[in-house]
Amino acid sequence: MQQPDGTVRAVYVHHDAYVAGVGAILGGWYETREKVEALLALGDLSSLGTTLADTVAYHRDRGEDMRTAKHYRDIGTYRRNGRRDFGADYLYLYDGEKWFVYGIADEDWIELQVTVNQEEK
Repeated sequence: MQQPDGTVRAVYVHHDAYVAGVGAILGGWYETREKVEALLALGDLSSLGTTLADTVAYHRDRGEDMRTAKHYRDIGTYRRNGRRDFGADYLYLYDGEKWFVYGIADEDWIELQVTVNQEEK
């Protein structure tokens, strides 16, 4: 999530981090700053659910050491280093209003547009 000062906070999600998995859930169910903050507070995640209760966090649900959100100086630093830091194919970014994904054919950030219950979000 992009912070008001331009920095970025991000956590790792292990399972189903593809756009059709994690991307769709983020874009469809975590559509407010408050929900994204609550998600980040869980630290690194084994899997992402459509609710916090359905999400599996390494610390909360598995009793593992807390791995808090990584901090990046700005979006460019997150884009350059995030995939390597997390060992991920895709990066996701919430700017306070919309979700974006990076890593699709190495294009720039692409806005996620998710339809839930036939309503575009």
